[in-house]
Amino acid sequence: MTVPHWRMAAKPERIACDAVVIGAGIAGLGAALALERRGLDVSVVERHVMAAGASSRNAGFLMRGCADHYSDACGRYGRDRAAALWRFTEDNLKILRAEGAESLPSFRAVPSCLMALDEQQERELTTSCQMLQEDGFRAPWLTSGSDSAWAGGRGRGGLINPDDASVNPFELMTLLAGKLKRGIHENQEVCAVELDGERVRVCTATHEFVAPRVLVCTNAYGPLLFPALEKLITPRRGQMIALRYPPERRVSLAFSYYFNHGSEYFRQTPDGTIVFGGCRTRHAERELGYEDRTTPWVQGDIEECAGTLLGGGFEILRRWAGTMGFSPDGLPMVGPVPGFDPHGRIWFCGGFTGHGMSMGFKTAHVAAAAMIDGADNPFDIARFK
Repeated sequence: MTVPHWRMAAKPERIACDAVVIGAGIAGLGAALALERRGLDVSVVERHVMAAGASSRNAGFLMRGCADHYSDACGRYGRDRAAALWRFTEDNLKILRAEGAESLPSFRAVPSCLMALDEQQERELTTSCQMLQEDGFRAPWLTSGSDSAWAGGRGRGGLINPDDASVNPFELMTLLAGKLKRGIHENQEVCAVELDGERVRVCTATHEFVAPRVLVCTNAYGPLLFPALEKLITPRRGQMIALRYPPERRVSLAFSYYFNHGSEYFRQTPDGTIVFGGCRTRHAERELGYEDRTTPWVQGDIEECAGTLLGGGFEILRRWAGTMGFSPDGLPMVGPVPGFDPHGRIWFCGGFTGHGMSMGFKTAHVAAAAMIDGADNPFDIARFK
């Protein structure tokens, strides 16, 4: 994030507040609302426009869980911690509902189905299903389905998250942004974050925001502001298409679908459009970085997956890409930016590993509570020291 000398205002407008939130995506808006509701005067600074990054470029899944199957997560994090994480994502949806998400035209209370396409996936998912049920979660197993995703006979069964939902993510971001008292300072690219006595200055070309606390909610873009985050955040590009079948080739989906360990996913919007994404892991080393572009190798694989599962003959309405921030262990990170300020006035919240919609809003509330009140922080960034 750099700004040339020639664009810098000779006398930038100075705005003093109680806290600055950098980034106006799902985490940034969540953090700003949580801080405002604690009585703080908050300035939200966004380098482009609200939700310009991954928060408006995802599939709009509001689902339970994280990147791993439940059985994998239990092995990786321990069973108690995995169960707490699954409940955390359930709570994330509950608080979004409380914010009014259900009132949005695009909101659908549609279950998610983690579909098994081969014997190994079936074993993994049935094991996860059993463990979820043992740990008190509603997780029925579907042996077969009647919608278009099962018509080709490839599905061997699926684990159901019965209380999941889906939404137009930009519509959701607009709802949340409308609740802010100060609004958002858009098109304000941060070029410096500097310590200024007991306060912090956040500098853009035309403004200078001064506050005792700063919360950085830029997810994948954190390392561009703070190089110390480069070892903790990996930017990975995700790609999607929106497609539609002709009326005579009607496709209907009863669930939002994930398969291949969540590497591929698709769902239907209220107007019948199918949103299909993924195939990044097939080209993992080529899909790194911040460049916002689609690539023919991933787009071709997405089209092939869609045709294999749902049948051909569709029209592609739109292609797009977005950059996600991956953490080393797949869990979010919350805490002071390492090595920058010994007094811990500048915090980071991010590293959602492709599941920002499912955990970002509540994680931002955790960050606000931990930064202001010293509340419990299950995602402490210090774990990587």
